[in-house]
Amino acid sequence: PPRAPPPPAPRRRRPPRGTSAMANGDAAPAAELPAKLGAAFRPELAKYCRLEPLSLEELKSVKALLEAKGTLDVSRAKCKDKDGKPTGPFSASAANAKGDHSGSSMFGSWLRDNCIIAYGLFLTDPDGQGCEDAKACINSIATFLLTHESHRMELVINGHKNVTGPDPETWMDRPHIRFIGETGLEDTKWYNHKQNDALGYFMWTRIQLALAGKLPLDGPHYKLLGQLFDFLRTIECWNDLDAGHWEEHSAQHASSMGPCLAATKAFKQLIEQEGMSLTPCKPDTLDLLEKNLAEQLDLVLPNETIKPAEHYRDADSALIFLCYPLAVVPESMGLHILDRLKKVTGHIGMCRYRKDSYWCKDYKDKVGDDPTKHFTDEELKERDAMLQPGEEAQWCLFDPMVSAYYGKLYQSTGKAEYLNMQQLFLARALAAITGDDCEFGPWMCCEAYYLTKGVWKPNDNTPLVWTQIDLKMALHEMENSLSGVKKRPAGMKRPASAMS
Repeated sequence: PPRAPPPPAPRRRRPPRGTSAMANGDAAPAAELPAKLGAAFRPELAKYCRLEPLSLEELKSVKALLEAKGTLDVSRAKCKDKDGKPTGPFSASAANAKGDHSGSSMFGSWLRDNCIIAYGLFLTDPDGQGCEDAKACINSIATFLLTHESHRMELVINGHKNVTGPDPETWMDRPHIRFIGETGLEDTKWYNHKQNDALGYFMWTRIQLALAGKLPLDGPHYKLLGQLFDFLRTIECWNDLDAGHWEEHSAQHASSMGPCLAATKAFKQLIEQEGMSLTPCKPDTLDLLEKNLAEQLDLVLPNETIKPAEHYRDADSALIFLCYPLAVVPESMGLHILDRLKKVTGHIGMCRYRKDSYWCKDYKDKVGDDPTKHFTDEELKERDAMLQPGEEAQWCLFDPMVSAYYGKLYQSTGKAEYLNMQQLFLARALAAITGDDCEFGPWMCCEAYYLTKGVWKPNDNTPLVWTQIDLKMALHEMENSLSGVKKRPAGMKRPASAMS
C-alpha cells in the first residue's frame, strides 16, 4: 500500500550541525531497514535518535531529560473526585496546554488503556509508587465491574440475554469497557462495549499482580474473574464478532482473542502456583477457552481478521501487544507479525491499519466538532469513504512496543540484529515527541500525527497516556538489554502468596 507522503520540510526539525549521520537514518540504506528514521521534532533528542545502540549512560541521560520535561508523567491524567482525591483510574488523555479534555470522550476511563497503563507502572516500578498506582487503578476497575457489570454478565451466562448479534442496541448490554473515572459510575450514553480484548486485558493484568504477590486475590476479585471467564465462554469469544482494539468493525479479531488467551493461561498458572483446588468458574471453562482460543488464533494469525471477508485485514498494529507485553505468541509468530507491520509503518509512526479513516486527512473538518465521536457499523462505512490511501493517521503508541519486543528477543537470544532493531524503534518513538510548535505543548507523547491543511500535526488526544506508558516500558526494556539483564516477566516472580 502507498505510504503517507513525507511531511513538509518546515515541520521536521533537522538535527544540529555536527550530529552523526545516524541521527538522520543515513547509516544504512533505507531498503535494509524495516522503518524510516527521520529527524526528531525536538533538537535536544537528535543525538539519541540514531541507529547505533545507545550506551547505558546515554540511556540514563535521555530518561532523566524526559523525566525533567514531564514527558513520562502520567499523574496529570489521574482521575479525581470532587474533593481532588485520586480515585484510581486514569483518563485516556492527560492535561495539556489547552485543557484537561473535559467534555471530550478522552476524559473517560477505558479498561484497555488503564490495564496497560497499570501493568507498565508495575513493570517499571515494581517496589515503588508505580506499583501502588497500578494496584489502585486495578482495584478501581474491579470495583466498577463488581458494582455495575456483574449482573450484566450473569444475565448472559444464565441465558436471559443474547448479546452476540449485530444489533447495536445489545452492545450496551455487555460489560461496559469505559466508565466515569471520577465517580466510578457507568457512562449511560450509547457506546460500543463489545470489546473482549478490554476484558482480557483487565483479567491478565489483575492476575499478573496476583502472581507477583503485589495484589493478592480476595473473594470478590476471585468471583469476578470467574464471572468474566464464564461470560467469555458463553459468548464464544473465539468466534465472537466484536469491535476489536479500535472499537470499530464487527469481526473476529486476533487482537481480541490474544488478551483472553493470555488471561486464561495466566490464571491456570496462578491456580498451579497457589495449589487452588476450586476454580470460580465452571469446571471446564478454562480448558475450553484455552483450546478454542488457541485454535482460532492459529487460524487467523498473523492476520488480524479473516472473517467476515469484507473486513479481512492482513496487518494491524494492535497485534504487537500479543508479542509484548502479553507474550502469548511464540517467537516464530512474533517475527511474522513484525514483518506484517512493515505494511503499516510510516515516516513518523504507524497507522493502525491501512484504510483506517479515523483521524484521516482534515478529520475535524469532515467529522465536525466532536473528533472522538463513536460510530455504528453503518456510520463507519460513511466515514471510511472519506479516506484517500496514504492519508491514514500515524500513531505513536506502537513503535515503543515494537522496540520493547525486539528487546525481549535480544535478551533471550543475544542476537545483535535484535538490539539494532530495538534501538531503531526506540529512536522513532523519541523522534515523535512534540516540538515547540505543537499547539498542545512541547515534550509530549501523542496519540497520532494526522494531515491537516497539508501538514502533519499531533491530533487532539495529546498527550495520550497509553503512549506515555508504552515509551516508559520501551526505555525499561532497553535498560535491561544494555545492562545484560535477562529478566523473567514481572508476573513470574513469587515474592509472596497470590491469595489472601
